[in-house]
Amino acid sequence: MPRVTCFQHIDCEGPGSLLEILESKDVQVDILKPFKGESVPSQIRDGLILLGGPMGVYEEKAFTWMTEELNAIRKCLALGLPVLGICLGAQMLAHAAGGQVFRGALPEVGWYPVKLTPPGHLDPLLLGLPDSFDAFHWHGDTFNLPPSATRLAGSEWYPNQVFKVDGNAYGFQCHLEVTEPMVKSWAALYAKELTTQGGPIRPERVLGDLPQKARALQMIAEQVFMRFAALL
Repeated sequence: MPRVTCFQHIDCEGPGSLLEILESKDVQVDILKPFKGESVPSQIRDGLILLGGPMGVYEEKAFTWMTEELNAIRKCLALGLPVLGICLGAQMLAHAAGGQVFRGALPEVGWYPVKLTPPGHLDPLLLGLPDSFDAFHWHGDTFNLPPSATRLAGSEWYPNQVFKVDGNAYGFQCHLEVTEPMVKSWAALYAKELTTQGGPIRPERVLGDLPQKARALQMIAEQVFMRFAALL
């Protein structure tokens, strides 16, 4: 049975549908929370997953666990192990591979289309996906692609939505793993970012037509995450 290590960075941003999909393919997922003091293993067995979080890679000195995780990513890249980074995890992957992470011009929060690039259409993880599909976003940071990366998909404001480093490491700035309950939970926890409490984001961008959008995203997530499972 393949065994993958999953780093979680805040309680509310768990693996969502990713966990169920991987377990359905007989992948054992070890969820670790270094932000709560759990140790980063010295060896990653079959693959690595890095979830999202509200912190930025440029805050590494304030979050000492991040240094250990970045070192783990670099080891996986050197060994050619599969890596999947989501949101903060994608930024950490980009940084570990030599890219620069920084604040974006505008926050991208809610449901926005992601468009595949020509290489994205041909990539094994994304093969057969629609040219453009709505994904869920909640981020304000962005990054330059590392030298060895290939851009696979982008959005209007954030061009590096999906990228690949070398052969087996993938970064997703957007969230394919979210479920309807997760979106509702984030909307409540981060309510100060919504216009109802003075923030810049309209609530309908997050919660409008949520059941339909969550179901459509689930279909995309199943295809992508099952293919990632096959890499392990």
